[in-house]
Amino acid sequence: MAIAGNRKHVDAVTENISQADPLSLSEIGKQGGIDPVSENDFAPDLEKFMHEVLTIIAHDDNQEGALDVLSPRVNGVAQPIIRGVHQKVKRKYVEVLARSRSTKYNQRQTDAGDPASLLMVPNSKMSCPFTVIHDPNPKGRAWLEGILREKM
Repeated sequence: MAIAGNRKHVDAVTENISQADPLSLSEIGKQGGIDPVSENDFAPDLEKFMHEVLTIIAHDDNQEGALDVLSPRVNGVAQPIIRGVHQKVKRKYVEVLARSRSTKYNQRQTDAGDPASLLMVPNSKMSCPFTVIHDPNPKGRAWLEGILREKM
């Protein structure tokens, strides 16, 4: 190990990192309790549905500071999506995009003489607008429309 000032650097060439206990680096071996799973808790059809591959296009965002690459995450796994390009993406990441919304509020006052008449009117829109180009499942359109109709 090389030491520079107060900092300790690890040199992968001189240190034998492979000697570390592999069980200490992963979830394996860190057993908690076992949760019972009933037939109703596990939905293999839903799991299969959420892993279907769709073709989408994430629309360009002309706002300053907008990212060219989106990174929706499901269970800690990110799926890079480049704006303006047709891409194949699993449905579970499309759900993240569909649920990603931002809300801004507009103030309206119905009576200029009454401060209590101030209304905060929400205006929600999708954070990352996209279009589904191809969905292999005939139920996919209704599924997506249901998510988009949900209130935040």
